[in-house]
Amino acid sequence: MVKSRGRIVARGMLREGTPVEDYRRQYGLWVKREDKSCLPPGPAFSKTRGVYARVASREEHIIGVLDTYHSQAGHAVSRACGLLGKTCINYYPEYKYEPGPREPQLRARDLGATLVGLKAGRSAILFHQARKLVEDVGGYMMPNALKLGESVSETAKEVPDWLRPRQVLIPISSGTIAAGVIRGFNRLDHHPQYIIHMGYHRSHNQVLRYLSESSGIEIEIEYPDLQLVDEGYNYKDVARDGESPPWPCNDHYDLKAFRWWLQNRDSYNPETLMWNIG
Repeated sequence: MVKSRGRIVARGMLREGTPVEDYRRQYGLWVKREDKSCLPPGPAFSKTRGVYARVASREEHIIGVLDTYHSQAGHAVSRACGLLGKTCINYYPEYKYEPGPREPQLRARDLGATLVGLKAGRSAILFHQARKLVEDVGGYMMPNALKLGESVSETAKEVPDWLRPRQVLIPISSGTIAAGVIRGFNRLDHHPQYIIHMGYHRSHNQVLRYLSESSGIEIEIEYPDLQLVDEGYNYKDVARDGESPPWPCNDHYDLKAFRWWLQNRDSYNPETLMWNIG
């Protein structure tokens, strides 16, 4: 059973109404296929929702974006810039033992982006360096980690109005997508338990604060049983060995959440919705 509207928007960059697929028999999951949110040659990456709108809203012709070690931000922004006739400058960290661009930057370059390597360091420091560089040439710097309000609101629209899961499993990086999912179900007056699987270890308080700020909902008050799953991964780590599902999974996020679910599913409702972010 698959439910989908499937309308193509943003000049062919994005798909509204990605399918919800039924894997209850195999895995006890409904799966929201947000890996299909951005059409090729853009990345299979649901945070892309909102990128086109933000780039289109800016008067600047030059748009800067910072990639982290395995980020797809530059790929997404370069696709939007190409459709809108703008120039993308993709800044990325160069590591001492891994010099040069990685696959996401090469894909951004294929779409017309200019690549600029920066000596690897803390993301916040690299972001300020990159923002100064792009503003010096009259450009606009996309927010670090693509923390876009537009991505939250567009994700909220993707919440299916026909499905009322008791639990929702969401893999996260920053938490932008999770904030959109929470906002979307809240608008439908449905309040499932959220299982937020963290792709890498960091402050739980910071995660909860960001979810509250981005969703516009006091998370700890409205969802006191929200569960943060922190398996102690480092940022660069891929998922530990295990079974892979028949749908595409990002090794740094979705796949970690899926393999955690397989080990723990007996403790949860067998009709949980997994939000596959891509």
